[in-house]
Amino acid sequence: MAKRKVTQDPGTGTAYNYNSKRVINKNGSFNVIKRGLGWSYRNTYQALIKMSWSRFFLIIFSYLFAINACFGLLIALIGVDGLSGITPVNFVKDFLHAYYFSFQTFTTVGYGAIAPQSDILHVIAIIDAIAGWLSFALITGILYGRFSKPSARLWFSEKALVAPYRDGINSLQFRIANMRKSTLIEMEASLILMTIGQKDGKPIRQFTPLDLERERILFFPLNWTIVHPIDDKSPLHGKGKEDFAKMQTELLILIKGFDDTFSQTVHARYSYTFDEIVWGAKFVSAYSTGESGDEVIDFDKMDVYEDRELL
Repeated sequence: MAKRKVTQDPGTGTAYNYNSKRVINKNGSFNVIKRGLGWSYRNTYQALIKMSWSRFFLIIFSYLFAINACFGLLIALIGVDGLSGITPVNFVKDFLHAYYFSFQTFTTVGYGAIAPQSDILHVIAIIDAIAGWLSFALITGILYGRFSKPSARLWFSEKALVAPYRDGINSLQFRIANMRKSTLIEMEASLILMTIGQKDGKPIRQFTPLDLERERILFFPLNWTIVHPIDDKSPLHGKGKEDFAKMQTELLILIKGFDDTFSQTVHARYSYTFDEIVWGAKFVSAYSTGESGDEVIDFDKMDVYEDRELL
């Protein structure tokens, strides 16, 4: 039997110590922290595009409240007696009135109850309004970028399974499905086995590509069970659950497909560690035919499996 070629490094690095985390997180991100880069190298737009929606809105609202607080504080320090419709009382009350005025100017609402009278407050109001135009233009652009960004949203089964296959052998398998209504075509899958070995007495990561039963499908309307047959050519041949744990096994997955909504190629990454692999199980079918004759995929069953005796 020909010796299987081991991938030296797929780009994630071979260095390893016993405090190392998994290579790929569940959300597809890598466990990499970049240090030593100044602010000039930071891409704020890219960060705002990629971050979660909750964090994005937290930053946007914090910015809006903060910038208007700055304008309100500046107006309060100058004196609200330069604003018509406001009688100075104390600093807190004056600041609140100035803050409300700033927000009205910033958003171009302008109720008309408060208006600048002095030249300095007219200048501040102009700057406030311009800052509002620019801010909302930028926020609108970022929102559009977030909504229009092509991305794959795939459902990966919670566990990978070592299941009976055919011809008297077992297989390593997991399954995916498209969670969006968009159509993905020309899907490709790559699976890499990451284990911990030794080199010069030091632990290192070793990477071995795994052959798949089917590396490519043309259409992806239902779920796709991705299968690696554990035959005599497989690096997993003869390995058991204890061996997986000893080698600190992690399965690195890259899925690539063409999204016909955006007419662009999209990618998804995922991984399973050795403790996320179930031995002696088989996935339950997640799709069926409805009364109308349509095929129905049930995401509630995507993670469901049943015990099966291994071959």
